[in-house]
Amino acid sequence: MLKYFFTLALISTLSVFVGSHASDAASLECEALATQDLTGLMNAPTRITSASIVPASGDSPEYCGVTGYVASQIQFEVRLPTSGWNGNYFQTGCGGFCGVIPIDGCAQALSQGFAVAAENSGHTGANTFDALWASDNRNAEIDFAYRSPYVVSVAAKELIRLFYDAPAEKSYFQGCSTGGRQALMMAQRFPEAFDGIVAGNPALLQNYLATIAQGYLEKVNRDVDGKIILPVDKLPLLNEAVMAACDAKDGRTDGVIDDPASCSFDPEVLTCAEGQEVTQCLSRAQISVVNAFYDGAPDENGEPLFAGLARGSELGWGVFNFSIGTDDRMSGSGQYATQVLKYLAFETDPDPSFSLADFDHQDPENRVKLEYMAQIYNADDPDLSAFQAAGGKLIVYHGLADPLITPFETINYYEKSAGMSGGIGATQDFFRLFMLPGVYHCRGGPGSDQVDWLTAIRSWVENDVAPDQITARKLEEAQVTQERILYPYPKLPDLE
Repeated sequence: MLKYFFTLALISTLSVFVGSHASDAASLECEALATQDLTGLMNAPTRITSASIVPASGDSPEYCGVTGYVASQIQFEVRLPTSGWNGNYFQTGCGGFCGVIPIDGCAQALSQGFAVAAENSGHTGANTFDALWASDNRNAEIDFAYRSPYVVSVAAKELIRLFYDAPAEKSYFQGCSTGGRQALMMAQRFPEAFDGIVAGNPALLQNYLATIAQGYLEKVNRDVDGKIILPVDKLPLLNEAVMAACDAKDGRTDGVIDDPASCSFDPEVLTCAEGQEVTQCLSRAQISVVNAFYDGAPDENGEPLFAGLARGSELGWGVFNFSIGTDDRMSGSGQYATQVLKYLAFETDPDPSFSLADFDHQDPENRVKLEYMAQIYNADDPDLSAFQAAGGKLIVYHGLADPLITPFETINYYEKSAGMSGGIGATQDFFRLFMLPGVYHCRGGPGSDQVDWLTAIRSWVENDVAPDQITARKLEEAQVTQERILYPYPKLPDLE
């Protein structure tokens, strides 16, 4: 397996006590950080480009804002509270293909006194759907795959040491989607870098997810002429039938299926009868599309290569997997898959004219071509023994109605990891999985999608209070409209 191996940067072991840090009398003034030469930083040669005080605003305290980059072009921003530092470090992940610095994802942690950082994954993109930066650029691909969050943590921890004259006592990483994949990469490849990690809806099978699973959803909903088979306006009809069949089995009717794996809804019940109004039923071709979404991409023998989407996720399909407006506009999943195939998926990039239609996932030889880069991108190593030995704690969560990344592959990963860690009971000593009913990709959906993961992981790391249950809330116009008590997998949630 292709990997870069990095030696963790040596950090001073000065004693640090929460509530009595040197945060109010920093050893180095903020602006002076810009003059520091960090180009010799072990494994993370760093250039500081600016450092200045940013006044307090709202929930954000006054902080020293530092920008810079780690070679070759991993741009970052670090925010260091000028007073009230809690002694800890927090880093957030990015989304899509990254290409921006998602520092706003650190707002909660900064307000609680953490020193925080975010980075752009080693490149600048037109948007998070732009992967041109990866064209014939292996170093940039490796930065995107796993190197960037680690080396930025090395740089940020050195800035913390310089500014506060003390190292960070505990370090945390949290991300969702691509950020969730980054989070798992930290646990798998750099097990001593972070004490607590939260990985949400992780794209852990990145090189198969985009090229096979997401690309398939785009192609399977097109007829031979390229026209949409199942239009987005049929999704409410489908979801209503699913809820009628499975929602009440939870003991309540709230538009959320707590355990989609137990839902055996068959879309055949919606087959159009002779003379029936077509708006109230599905054609045979449309039912085939629905089944394809539920079953996942098949291989040449009809066996699933990748788990399908959960029943109960239908109202979210239109956001990612459907062309809205015109047939010639590709879905978001199709666009993402195309970018991966053009610039990321293969050891050698194909001709620039290569398209989604040129990749047949049912050809075994084509799947073999994905394996080289999968070793770089995929965060699917179930062996977390080094992370466990380092004392790390890991929370993974996934929305059960995720229409972009199937939750079932995350469950598969957890069960494989548990199999290598002595079973689920033993694994829960350091790694717990939470499934969120009715929640889409990272957020949204009819389920309770608001969870304070940072408090949960911090309590586990610092106070040894494992998350036996977590409260998830649904907010509408800043009001809590629903609460669910979540338990570590495989226990099902309770509705308050």
